[in-house]
Amino acid sequence: MLRILIISILALALPGGCSWVKVSPEAKSVETVEAAEVEDCRKLGQSRVSVRDRVAAIQRSPGKVQEELERLARNEAARLGGNRIVAVAPVSGGARTYAVYDCRPD
Repeated sequence: MLRILIISILALALPGGCSWVKVSPEAKSVETVEAAEVEDCRKLGQSRVSVRDRVAAIQRSPGKVQEELERLARNEAARLGGNRIVAVAPVSGGARTYAVYDCRPD
């Protein structure tokens, strides 16, 4: 019985500590900034990203969900040629919208 309890606790704890989303090499230079920091930048578009906010019936950590959403948005910004992202909406149901900007000098 104790063995089953320990295995159950580990099974629940591990997904909370691991990140399922990795930052691509191209996205490592993409920064998450506030809107005031992109006033002189060129907006490339928006990206709505989402991850699972529940595993089975268990709610995932809001901080971990937000971290993974940001990683996905950075990956998408790199794909679009951007180097900065700004969150334009709060996290809702495991999803969030980010604006993608290119702030490199011409």
